[in-house]
Amino acid sequence: MPHFLPDSGYDPVGLPHLRQAIADRYAERGLPTTADQVLVTVGAQQAIALIARTFLSRGDRALVEMPTYPHATEALRLAGARLLPITVTPPEDAPLALAPDGSAPAEEDGWDADAAEQAIRRASPALAYLIPDFHNPTGASMSPATRERILAAAAAHGTIVVGDETTADLDIDRVGEFLPLPRYAHRKAGDPPVLLIGSASKSLWGGLRIGWIRAERPLIQRLIAAKPSTDLGTPMIEQLVVARMLPQTLEIREERRVQLAAGRETVRRLAAEVFPEWRIPRLHGGLAAWIGIGAPVSSALALAARNHGLLIAAGPRFGLDGAFERFLRVPITYSEEETRRAFTALERAWAVASVEPAPYYDAAALPNVV
Repeated sequence: MPHFLPDSGYDPVGLPHLRQAIADRYAERGLPTTADQVLVTVGAQQAIALIARTFLSRGDRALVEMPTYPHATEALRLAGARLLPITVTPPEDAPLALAPDGSAPAEEDGWDADAAEQAIRRASPALAYLIPDFHNPTGASMSPATRERILAAAAAHGTIVVGDETTADLDIDRVGEFLPLPRYAHRKAGDPPVLLIGSASKSLWGGLRIGWIRAERPLIQRLIAAKPSTDLGTPMIEQLVVARMLPQTLEIREERRVQLAAGRETVRRLAAEVFPEWRIPRLHGGLAAWIGIGAPVSSALALAARNHGLLIAAGPRFGLDGAFERFLRVPITYSEEETRRAFTALERAWAVASVEPAPYYDAAALPNVV
């Protein structure tokens, strides 16, 4: 702090040593990166909104996964985008022999690569927003083969690819670094850009509202020019904290892995005890389980749970036009005691929700989602 206090404190780009630390993390993954290819933002949410506002025009199509992170679709819509959905399905609840890199085979990773290629070919979307690692909310991870196919299709049709990697550090079983970044480091002249989003909030602490964008220098300059319209700088103290913590990433990831593994087991055990008919997906990482509840009552269940002190996001919060009423996103980040209380509330709410039709779904009335 003494080093930075004589300055004004307004920092629209990011502290140099933090940007260098983030760049070093990409270089360690095999993607050479310099500090001037990194822009620090106020969390990943600002990064998504800034990219949408900078690279989309009203009426542009944007490819998105369904289900997906709801605040991302909100940001894309606010930028005037027309959403083009492709389906992601949760991993089956069965043992699966992983590839040597820890990924699922392409045909079993949850993405329909044929449908994604077809959507890009037919609609030529301006932008594709993807969550390739521990997808929010399904927990699926995209195989290298699927990544290659989608990136190749995007390159052929001029589609900007945005890879949201905020959940990629939340590894339980796939111990090691992120999956390879095919084509990211071997791009040809004329290929459309690939922008990567990262965040300290998911892997370190939600109160550290520090995110970042990794892109080529001309794109970073465009983003820097657009950023002051919504804020005059990223908080400095939080940046200093994150810069101090990044060198401890491996130790922190291991601590988080143990916590998430315990949370996953608790959710799996309690769901099997209380709701044996619910379908619990295989989950190798991430923040939550995307549970199939067997009936189109997710919204009714979430609303009824409020009467028992539980705030939980219904399945349609992650989709479009009321889809995913048969799914519920259950976090694996809480203690066993808190999770048990949650399932007690869900059990009581289920007695009401399971015999009532789903109510009108008002996304704005339900809680924010991380």
